[in-house]
Amino acid sequence: MSISLRSRIRQVILLGCVSGASLLVLAVGQASAGSYPAGGSPFSGSSEGWSIEAKCTLGVLCTATGEYDGTAGNPSGSLADKTEIGVGLLGLFGSEAVATSPIFTPTESGAGSLSLERQLQNSELASVTPKVEYTATLVDKSTGNRQQAIAETVEGPTVPFAPKQGPVALVAGHSYAIEIVATTKSSVASVGIVGGSTDFRLDNVAVNGPGSGGGSGGGGNNGNNGGNGGEGAGGGNGAGSGNGAGGGVSSSRLESLIKSSSLIGPAVLKGNIISVKAACPKKVGVTCTLMLQGMLNRHKPATTMRKAKVKKGKTKKFALKVKPAALKKVKAKKKLLFKETVKAGKSKVTVYKSLKLVRKK
Repeated sequence: MSISLRSRIRQVILLGCVSGASLLVLAVGQASAGSYPAGGSPFSGSSEGWSIEAKCTLGVLCTATGEYDGTAGNPSGSLADKTEIGVGLLGLFGSEAVATSPIFTPTESGAGSLSLERQLQNSELASVTPKVEYTATLVDKSTGNRQQAIAETVEGPTVPFAPKQGPVALVAGHSYAIEIVATTKSSVASVGIVGGSTDFRLDNVAVNGPGSGGGSGGGGNNGNNGGNGGEGAGGGNGAGSGNGAGGGVSSSRLESLIKSSSLIGPAVLKGNIISVKAACPKKVGVTCTLMLQGMLNRHKPATTMRKAKVKKGKTKKFALKVKPAALKKVKAKKKLLFKETVKAGKSKVTVYKSLKLVRKK
């Protein structure tokens, strides 16, 4: 082989390596540009690097703990702030919990959103009217700047998981962490109660940055909503919710509507086909483009993906073919996770939801 020929071969190989490295960098950048930390925190199996510290601030017989709860969530798995009250409590009680995410670094600068789902569950304590006041803040570790995205008061015997969202701004290359501070307290003093507990849970916490498809879209203001919490934190009826660019609804409002009223259970498994209904909520105001796929977890598909246009207020049945390698695992499940991507106007969001899975012969 001549020297010139060997030289040309080396040049081709080097160009191939450089191109491959460039593609790898681009792929990593795209993978990390969406949701943080590490694609968001569904807590499906662990606390995913989050820490949660809790302490009682009032009440002699009060015990507070912060821990991972694998039994509750959407899907199962959440962070739990648990306040337990002993028998014979006199007066009021209170506790505080601080949940902190792993540190993350966004790859793009611009407007984004901080989103979460929260739940309050009381046991034997309804008589003292316990409530939780919480804030969700994006902390810039590089500068010390703090952006409070959500502030809400939640009270009642049981308040189910519901999505909340607020706007934030990101600077590429800065180090950030999400900090959620929850204060649990009784509103009415009681004498000699039999004891009980109140649990405040957090799930699906994420910062959606530029390019994630789940940006703030001009979300609503995040004042204290009181009671079960209004839609201000979700960008719905709060001031400034507005419409997303190009008509329809904002991304935050679309996400709230899809999470609460799009997928209709149960899902039905017959052979290797899963049938599930999905709707375009009437309040979206325009035709939706729906993309639906069954999942073993957030990163592993269980079925093929189907796409369809659905008019506002209408419902469509999707037939999803289970992948052969996933069929055994799907047949063993009582619930199945679904990934739903919805585009309405210029707003586009992706949400995950578990539905009961029933079998037909």
